[in-house]
Amino acid sequence: MEQEKILLRGDWNAHSDRWDPQCPPKRDAIFLENLMDQYDLIDVTDGEETHLNTRNGETLGSLIDLFITKTSMADRLETSTDLATTSDQAIVCAQLRWDEGEGVKVS
Repeated sequence: MEQEKILLRGDWNAHSDRWDPQCPPKRDAIFLENLMDQYDLIDVTDGEETHLNTRNGETLGSLIDLFITKTSMADRLETSTDLATTSDQAIVCAQLRWDEGEGVKVS
């Protein structure tokens, strides 16, 4: 696998002010932050909250579902959290644009 074509997507449950400025950093993000630093990766999620937590009558949102890629691929990805759901998790979609001739041929 070419190192310039990396795309990771996950419900990381990792809270970090790096991708969610309103969220205080917690220990659960250290592994993911270190991975991103080691391989020069960035989050390309649209910045919208992907998880809603209701406690004591108060609803708090956080961004814990991320698309992570190399900077060189970031302009090829468009993400959105526009789809409605009945879950406390948002559906995060991404569209990846390929240049002509790239990708796997299926016959």
